[in-house]
Amino acid sequence: MPDTPEPRQLLGQALMLAGHDFQSRLDHDLQRRDVMGISPRHRAIFLHLGRHGPSRAVDLARSAGVRPQSMMKIIHELESLNLLERRTDPADSRAKLIDFSHGGRLLIDELSRSTETVWQQYVDIIGEENLEQMVHQLSVLATEGEKKS
Repeated sequence: MPDTPEPRQLLGQALMLAGHDFQSRLDHDLQRRDVMGISPRHRAIFLHLGRHGPSRAVDLARSAGVRPQSMMKIIHELESLNLLERRTDPADSRAKLIDFSHGGRLLIDELSRSTETVWQQYVDIIGEENLEQMVHQLSVLATEGEKKS
């Protein structure tokens, strides 16, 4: 029988598998409720806008790690689904800010409902206190990672 790897050897794998599990559970709950979810290529935009608010396309591209041209294609897709809208940047009338449209905010509400369902599933597995501690620690790591970007 092989040796059990140390936690530090499992870190990357555990984080990736946990992220995949969360997204799978979220997508399953959305499907169960007949709600259209968002594709993996759209998630980075939703994450960025949810954390930082209305943003320029170049900032969304940087955050997602894609070229600005690729980001514009993704923005167009989400606009055609009525999930995003563009408006003039009050700080620079030549620039546009990308933000959630009314339809995008409705989808955020649905995502929140599904997140609550997944939260309860995880509570059933590891308990609420453990889950709260884990989320807190992961948030600390994520915040440090954003500072370095």
